[in-house]
Amino acid sequence: MTALRPTSLRSRWNRFVEPAVTGLPTWRVMVWFPAIVALGALVLIALGISGTSSGAYWLEFGEGVDPDAVLGGPRLIRSDEWLVNQSWIISQAQQGYPSVNGTFPGGMDATVGMELPAWDWVTLFRPHLWGHLLFGPEIGTAWQWWIPALGLVAAVYLFVVTILPRRPITAALIACVVYFSPIFQWWYGPNALWPTAWALLATTATIWMLRDPRLRVRVAWAVVVGWLAVTAAIGLYVPFLVPPVLMFVGLFLGLVLARRPWGARFRPTVRALAPLLLAGVGAIAVVLAWVATRLSSFAAIGETVYPGARSDPSGALLREDPTLLGLFGAPFGQSFATVGGPTVLGPNPSEASTAILLALFVLPGFGYLIVRAWRRERRLDGLDIAAVAVLLLLLAFLLIPGWDPLARLLLLDRVPVSRFRVGFAALLPVFFALVVRHVDRLPSPRLWIPAIATAVGVGLITVLLYLELREVSPEVLDSARLWPVAAVAIALACGLVFVPRLAPAAAGVLLVASLTIGAAVNPLYRGVYDLNDTEIGEAIHAVDDGGAWVGVGSYLTMALVMQTGVDGYNGVQMYPPEETWEQIDPDGSDENVWNRLAHVRWTWGSGDPVFTASQRDQILGQFDACSDFAQTHVSYVVSDETPPSDACLEELDDVEQGRTDFQIYRIVPEESR
Repeated sequence: MTALRPTSLRSRWNRFVEPAVTGLPTWRVMVWFPAIVALGALVLIALGISGTSSGAYWLEFGEGVDPDAVLGGPRLIRSDEWLVNQSWIISQAQQGYPSVNGTFPGGMDATVGMELPAWDWVTLFRPHLWGHLLFGPEIGTAWQWWIPALGLVAAVYLFVVTILPRRPITAALIACVVYFSPIFQWWYGPNALWPTAWALLATTATIWMLRDPRLRVRVAWAVVVGWLAVTAAIGLYVPFLVPPVLMFVGLFLGLVLARRPWGARFRPTVRALAPLLLAGVGAIAVVLAWVATRLSSFAAIGETVYPGARSDPSGALLREDPTLLGLFGAPFGQSFATVGGPTVLGPNPSEASTAILLALFVLPGFGYLIVRAWRRERRLDGLDIAAVAVLLLLLAFLLIPGWDPLARLLLLDRVPVSRFRVGFAALLPVFFALVVRHVDRLPSPRLWIPAIATAVGVGLITVLLYLELREVSPEVLDSARLWPVAAVAIALACGLVFVPRLAPAAAGVLLVASLTIGAAVNPLYRGVYDLNDTEIGEAIHAVDDGGAWVGVGSYLTMALVMQTGVDGYNGVQMYPPEETWEQIDPDGSDENVWNRLAHVRWTWGSGDPVFTASQRDQILGQFDACSDFAQTHVSYVVSDETPPSDACLEELDDVEQGRTDFQIYRIVPEESR
């Protein structure tokens, strides 16, 4: 058989990537990479492998090596995932996936504020939760992990390949770069990934709406975008929702205004966008219906002390991050995984995680490309101008104080400074694709000038960061031993993106940087660690007869009450269930303490319950088995702390497992002791 000639391979590749007459990529170019990613995701889901850190419980209950740990170890800092979300999911499974979880007296809405599976119509718009309802927690956890990942990677790929239809390999590499961004990996979850995925997908859909005349294609895009708009919105994590949504609004306006949609062009523009606009109206209607059927839950959340109506002022970046090491610290992000305590980069790994600031680094060179295109073609691209405007808006809120009324109108004040970094992660593929599009359209040897200038500028910034870190936080440098690899890769990528024909190389070295920083954040874990399968979990079920429980001691007792699904007074409340707190604090004297989103834990004390807030999302109550509250409402106690007295307590069981010794008590009347 005659070997294929290089020219033959090249011609076949050119035919494969040849755009349609509309300038848009063909369906083969659009689907090949998402199909490969979907196949990989399905294999991992079938094997029950995810990135959950629920193996953290093994550190307490197990001995030796965790048999379900496939690669890496749990991240204790990701307690929102393994302690909170996973515990409530298992509680939901124990109770049959109700819409109102009954652990707290009076119940707590399982469909608002938390990504919990429930047999409720709104779950139709939470595709990442279907696996729990279909297959249970083991497979469901993997499903919940990889479906949003597939959504994000596919959305980035589709956006980039729509802008650069002849560069599917480059688009695939950039999709992986965004996925492994440290801010996504450390804050990993459906409500962190879906907003950016939706914003990029909605922008892609807008481009297709304006270019593709086929109604069925435009309707298909509209259905997907409208459905996922609800998915992103009902995640309710405003800090990761606002920056991507503002990005989409800006890019949408740029794309539409570039068509000059007035006069004779008004009706054709509206007709082209009609499916997307109708999908938007439909999505808003669904979200409003969801809110209307859960008004009491939203009212309770809105009336809390925390988060309540949290509002951050404009221009807070230099006050909270005066050295800018937190914002610009991506090259040193390997340290997030090894330095557990606070550093100059942030108070903990999650808060310190950031994004590769490619959008900011290439901004001067991108401005040069825009001016060059204007001089040669006497036209400005609406997408270019919109992307720059969105980036400048984010920077303005971070750096310029004094325009809070407008910032509140745009909801920018609802995003803490450190969370604003998600906006830079969302803008990375936008600026990369737009720069490469300019370079491909108007290649020139002179482009080496912005390439070298950008790379040198990024290098100088990194040197300044290094010198500052060596002075104020050398432990970061000691932990981030591969920081030179990430730093050189970022600088090189920011330069190569301006060089004709080197876009794949730029994407490749950028992926090296992203993998160096973010690839090892989360473990690979088989299944989920279910406390119902532990000795103490089984003991609780053996004792439980429907009476209410209190867990006294460490977070483990709180997790046990949550996961076993018994009636109890421990857990992480999105809002304070009214019946629960009427029983605990009937006169409301501690309302300012317990009226918040918080972990509800107990320790031994004396007298009626008194609560303190050690942190804004942590409340600790004193429990006395002889108090009126305990005698009236509590039947059982599970504790890993020794009570100061055995008054009003009858020990039923003592379970020692791993490093912890648990006791189960029955509450008995005071007069019987």
